[in-house]
Parts: sequence; structure tokens; C-alpha cells
Amino acid sequence: MTGAPHRRFPVGAEEDVGALRRAVARLAAGRPGLRAGEAELAATELGTNLLRHAHPGGYVLFRPAGDGIELISVDHGPGIPPERMPPPPYGSPAPGPALAPASVPVPGERPPRVGGGLGAGLPAVRRLARDFDCYSTRAGTVVLARLDRTSRPAPSRWRHGGVNVPYAGESESGDGWAVRPGDDRVEAVVVDGLGHGPAAAAAARAALEEFDRQLVTDPAAYLDRAHEAMRATRGGVLGVCRIDAEHGALAFAGIGNVTGRVLHGGGSAPLLGRPGTLGTRPAPPGPHVERVPWAPGATLVLASDGIRSGWDLAEHRELLRHDPALVAAVLHRDHGRPADDATVLIVTEAAPWERGGPRGPGAAR
Repeated sequence: MTGAPHRRFPVGAEEDVGALRRAVARLAAGRPGLRAGEAELAATELGTNLLRHAHPGGYVLFRPAGDGIELISVDHGPGIPPERMPPPPYGSPAPGPALAPASVPVPGERPPRVGGGLGAGLPAVRRLARDFDCYSTRAGTVVLARLDRTSRPAPSRWRHGGVNVPYAGESESGDGWAVRPGDDRVEAVVVDGLGHGPAAAAAARAALEEFDRQLVTDPAAYLDRAHEAMRATRGGVLGVCRIDAEHGALAFAGIGNVTGRVLHGGGSAPLLGRPGTLGTRPAPPGPHVERVPWAPGATLVLASDGIRSGWDLAEHRELLRHDPALVAAVLHRDHGRPADDATVLIVTEAAPWERGGPRGPGAAR
């Protein structure tokens, strides 16, 4: 599964809400998972919510997702009071016992509305969304709405999501990501074409097409194939992972400054590639495959150099209980570089009792 880039649409004035609605309408037109007008309604509600509750405004990320559309509104505060927040969709409530299985919705069903709500502004978005999630601290609020009325995919052992935002003013992103999940393994890649714009995007596509062609049984061998595929382009850098849950192992290989971390418990293991670029010389740089343990409940984070190094989640202790795309949006908000394409990919293994789906959307504010 290759993730389409997000478009970033700033919202700081009333006229921006109308412009956002029209931009979303163009993307939504003809998508089989959407009913007429519902994506535009969700975009309008998210944009209006940013004007009314965030200071000074914020932005909405949107992209095609499946047969529908994904929208993520992002702001920098002041946040929602904790007592008015719905519970995260994943992970057992803290403190207290794990969620009873009867509380987990059947995939495809819309869970009942949670009482109390978050105030005013987002109830319509929650009702329209197949997947809805909200995370808020004093640093700001991120709201995810995934609209798609086609059948929900079968429950999976793996959850993943990402944010890929082009450099301001560019119509295409020079970054890209893809994930290929299986029963007890998953493969993931983040690629960054050199520079930005259409030529960088062509380089990234070449590497992703090679990822699509065959399984990544050996990350080093994939780097060799990606190098050859990128020879006709300006080249780029990438990081690729294969997680084998059955054997509790992760293998990573990277060339250039696409980096990663495996988060587990209270710690983390860094994943660093070797210096160099792919596709720019007759022979690729010699890769090194890094191997680290993979434990149930661990999370993989891969990021391009559009995300500042040195990030941590110390201020976001509950964040990993949320949808992976929302997690990626928070990291992008807090650590993204405005002068480059920026990508964050999140992959995590669902606990057995969660594999029937999320706890369901919380109430909207």
C-alpha cells in the first residue's frame, strides 16, 4: 500500500474555509467511497472549527485514501480540556483494566455516540467518518477523519499510517512511503528523492515501484534493486524495514538521511542508514543491515530529513494509543522543516484483543 501525499491547506480567515471546501470537492469528485457533498461538509466543519477554537487558526491536511478521503486538521493550541476528551481508540484505558471485548465495535459498524462530547463544531465530522480520532494537549489539537463508505478492510495484525507533505508551493512531493503487511510480517519503506518538485517525485516513484514488484525478504537486496531503478532519475535516499513478528526481529537498511526508531516500553532503538545516495553512481553504496528486537506492542517510526532529528514523545505519553496517521501528523507538526518535503510513517502491531478494530470515534467538539 503506497500512501498518497497530503496537501496542506492553511486556515486563518473565513475565506480560507470556502477555498478549502472547494479544494476538497475537487479531490473528492468521483471517488466511489463518498456520497455527494459529505467530504465538503467535513472540510467546512474542520476549517470552521480551526477558526473558532484555535489561535491563530491552523491547517488541514487532505489526501485520497482507499476509495474515500483522509482529512487531518492541525492547530497549535490552546487545546481541549482533558475532561472533555474521548478515550483514544487503541490500547487499554489508563488507569484501569483493559477494555472489555464487548465494547469493541464490529468492523464496519458505527459505534454509538459518546456522551459529553468535546463541545461544539465536530459532531457532523464524526458522524460522517468511518475512522475518527482526536488528540489534544496545550501544544494543540489534531483531528483525524477518514471518510469512506465502502466495506472496511478485514482486521489486520498491523496498523500503519503516515503524513507526506510537499515543500510549500510544490504540486508534487519528492518523498514517498509504502507498507506491505502480511500475517506475521510487514515491510515498510520511506524514500526521499533528491531536492523537491516533479524530478524528486519521479525518483521516489521509481523506488516505490521497485518495492511494489516483489517482497523485501532481504533489505540490502532491495537497496540494490532500488539503486538500479533510480539510475534514470536524479536519485535519492531511503530506509527500508522488514518486521518478523513471529521471530521478534526487525531488519533495517538505509542509505542517506532517512532515519527510524523502534519504540518499545519506555525506551527506543535508533535505526540509521549509511551515508550516500542511490541512483547517482554506477554502483550503490555498500549497505549495512541493522537488526533489533521487535516486541508485541512496539512501534516503528520512519522519517525523511524533512523531520528534525532529536524528536521524542516525552510530552505525548498517550499519543501511541491513537491512529498512526494522527501520530504522524503530531510529529510533523512539532518537528517538520518548512523548507523541505517531510514524511513520517508509523507502523505498529495491534494487540490481539484490538484486531477487531478501534474502540471507535469519540464525540466531537
